[in-house]
Amino acid sequence: MNKHIVILFAAVCAAILLTSCKDNVVPVEKEPPVSVTAPHEPSVPPAGLADELSGLWARIDGSTATIPLTTALHGLFSGIGSPPTHYTTANAYYNLFHGSSDLIFVTYPSEKELSEAHNLGIELDVIPIAKDALVFLANIENPVDGLSLEQLRNIYTGKITGWKALGGLDENIVPYQRTQGSGSQTLLLKLVMDGLEPMDPPSEWLAESMGALVEVVSSYDNAREAIGYSMFYYVNNMYGNSRFKLLEVDGVKPSRDTITRGEYPLEDYYYAVLRKDMPAGSPARKLIDWLLTDEGQAVAARAGYIPLRPLANIFPDESIDPVYLGDVDNSSGTGGTELKHPDAIEEVVINGVRKPLSDIFYDGFNYIRYINSEITSWMNSPKSAHFGNPPAAENAKRSFTGIPNNYPSYELVDYSENNRYLHINLPESNPFFNDRMTFSIRLTSDISPYGIGIDDFSVIYRYDRRILPNVDLFTLNAKLPQSPEVAERINSQLKAWTGGFPGDDGKAGLLDMFVRWYASGWVAEHSGYTYRLQPVYGRWGDYLSVSYPLQTYDGPSAHMPTLYTICFDINTGEAVNLAKHLPNDIPYSKAMVLDSITKFEQGSYPEQLSYENYVPAKRSVITSAWIWGNSLGLYVTEPDGRKLQVYIYDWES
Repeated sequence: MNKHIVILFAAVCAAILLTSCKDNVVPVEKEPPVSVTAPHEPSVPPAGLADELSGLWARIDGSTATIPLTTALHGLFSGIGSPPTHYTTANAYYNLFHGSSDLIFVTYPSEKELSEAHNLGIELDVIPIAKDALVFLANIENPVDGLSLEQLRNIYTGKITGWKALGGLDENIVPYQRTQGSGSQTLLLKLVMDGLEPMDPPSEWLAESMGALVEVVSSYDNAREAIGYSMFYYVNNMYGNSRFKLLEVDGVKPSRDTITRGEYPLEDYYYAVLRKDMPAGSPARKLIDWLLTDEGQAVAARAGYIPLRPLANIFPDESIDPVYLGDVDNSSGTGGTELKHPDAIEEVVINGVRKPLSDIFYDGFNYIRYINSEITSWMNSPKSAHFGNPPAAENAKRSFTGIPNNYPSYELVDYSENNRYLHINLPESNPFFNDRMTFSIRLTSDISPYGIGIDDFSVIYRYDRRILPNVDLFTLNAKLPQSPEVAERINSQLKAWTGGFPGDDGKAGLLDMFVRWYASGWVAEHSGYTYRLQPVYGRWGDYLSVSYPLQTYDGPSAHMPTLYTICFDINTGEAVNLAKHLPNDIPYSKAMVLDSITKFEQGSYPEQLSYENYVPAKRSVITSAWIWGNSLGLYVTEPDGRKLQVYIYDWES
């Protein structure tokens, strides 16, 4: 059984530039009045507003920490299809600047983002929508419970290098930072550094995500020495880890109460950011206007955010299951560095207590990206329609966006002496499918101390970028443990190949046509749906095929066009034309042969003739070939120009 069952340096603005950019920021009311009209019952959207917002959801982006907010808003106003996808702060600003998004929910723009907007001739409106705060984290075993702002500045400029000077143990301080352009790094500069530049950290002290930073502070081998920072909402609501603590700053511990009352000194906001030239009556502005009302602030408060002003009798909604909230792309294993005896599987659950998922993987391994990639891979596989409960259209509630780090519902299962699998269990109450689902992922000894054996090949799926206003591109990287240089060659070519998408040879038009057809035909209200263009891979002999078929919730379909294909020799890493390596005696008579689809019209399924016992006409040419699982796909162009789509199942030639 295959292992894959399933998935910017800071540019400093000149003083005059910063002044002009910051003129676009809506003033913040520091002491907002107490609301006396806060609704006691769940908010009901004003009549007609939901219809006006129906096309906006695919044009919203944001940071990791604002996912629950847009999910709550989408559920209130629409409830149909998937909530907006958030591609982190830096990517959200990029999408706003380049026209892929109309509205983003993020932290305050960094100097780099302000500079980029200025260079592009874009003015921004930056509007506070909910309170938050920058918080500092330490490992639970660190005896230091609080620091002053001055001490924090001295730590991050390198003036203080040991915990003993702060009343702690005689150990060095390891001050982790976020990458430039991230929301929390921008707040460190804005709220803590007071014009000073933090020291340039070594690469191992730089965390690419909020989740990765929390992981190293709480789970790193020398975590007792570590300090880092994040957003209060994220660590309080979206990160299930009890191995860190929040530090007092200037004697005030961060909490909902101290932030609400303005006592905690590092208070900030989440912002709705949009272009200043966005019309006053646009859906984006109407949503912001409503979000600033008492009803809108109540929605934010029930989702766990701190409202701009105190609201009477409004509390976080405890029915929101935090199990599915968190970082779905970054994590760090904590299971050590040594392979365990196969019988050590008995140690995973002791006295009814299950080890955290991070302990199942080697130190530093990004296990959550791997798991979500495996699940996505399985969902994209043609075999998924024949395995257990498939995530078919009738079973799906929304697109699968990933489980977060340290997801608790898992188990290890031995299929045989040489095959151990990680089961990821989603109960009936999961947000993605109408039924419970179990995903089985092979656990190998190169990634897990509990693993058995090593696969010679695997892939990792990841989000790349938005290539059309309504299309997000996902790509994959190949992994060859025995030939890393070959994998590097393949991945470099894959990056260059997908960098040319969507192309200008008619494929972009067909892709856009398909997405509009699929969204309107699948559910009429999905006109704002954003499509995920995802790859499918297959192996045949020495060849690795990567293709991009147009997929529905049922996964790849032999009836739908395959837009892009590429193939590699897995021994050399060189790109090859798979069609030239196929045998001459292809069993066309056993194949599914269909007219290829060249257009999609809303309201009807494309007409497509099929041909039994097909025999290609002389001088017919195979113009493209690809592999899905154990199936061979072909485009055959006949002498008269007719183009046929051919599928041969159980391809084992």
